[in-house]
Amino acid sequence: MLAAAALAGCQGTPRFNGEPLNPLLCAAEDLSQPFLEQTRGDFTAADLGGLSRRPEERKAEYRGAGMEGGRFVFWKQALPRPPFESPVNVVCQVLSFETAGQAAAWVDRLEADPERIRDSGMLWAPLDGAVAEELPAERGRLFRLEGSEGDARVVLYALHEARGNLVLSVFVGDRDGRTLAATALDIAAARDARLGVGATSGSP
Repeated sequence: MLAAAALAGCQGTPRFNGEPLNPLLCAAEDLSQPFLEQTRGDFTAADLGGLSRRPEERKAEYRGAGMEGGRFVFWKQALPRPPFESPVNVVCQVLSFETAGQAAAWVDRLEADPERIRDSGMLWAPLDGAVAEELPAERGRLFRLEGSEGDARVVLYALHEARGNLVLSVFVGDRDGRTLAATALDIAAARDARLGVGATSGSP
């Protein structure tokens, strides 16, 4: 899982001010291992839809869903010395919708479809021959996506939770298939513990 594909069209955009959402993104202390922040930025519904294989369809879908824009941060695992395993990548994201009902409906309509799961975040994942499934979770909706890129077996977990008019998401993956679903859940739990009960409800 990579986030670089998301940067060209959104970083520094003035069209959506997502800085008030920064506290809702995962911080270094929410990650159980050393990670290095690669980048963070704002994006609009059009930016997110534009990453899809069917950009115009996704842009129209996201506009119709009441999506205003969002903010993301991309973390990469810090590895000690070669030979390196594939690093674990983490993308934490907050989407802002016009209403709480629209945020909840967007999460409810998600499907265990590789393209739809990839399109739900400011990230990249291989789709050729990919498969996706929804996993049981004590919070939100949790999906697993697996695809191949050459000899690499990319595994991505995506956790989405509606909170008021916001959707908080955690994406975790790597190119060796080592990532566990529990990693995404643990990051979300650590974030909530840092914020305090109810701290993520509603608009910032």
